[in-house]
Amino acid sequence: MGSKTVSLKDETYRRLDREKRDGESFSDAIDRLLAEDDTNPLRELIGLLDNDEAAAVRRRSEEFRADVNERFDDSESRRPEENQ
Repeated sequence: MGSKTVSLKDETYRRLDREKRDGESFSDAIDRLLAEDDTNPLRELIGLLDNDEAAAVRRRSEEFRADVNERFDDSESRRPEENQ
């Protein structure tokens, strides 16, 4: 495998160094960051929840949406008519 020398601005180097994980080379960090650029930003969250936890999150999310929709509908019905 070949290698290339690349010049970076100091700030760019510092940003890359902050993004680099323990034990990761700069090349590995760049490969990871470029790969993530082409994929779903939530990819790293996959596998954090088991099926029961995911179902609970979905249920709470649906309940939250229903509550917000209900409150929004209630506030819309109480709005005074604008053209009176």
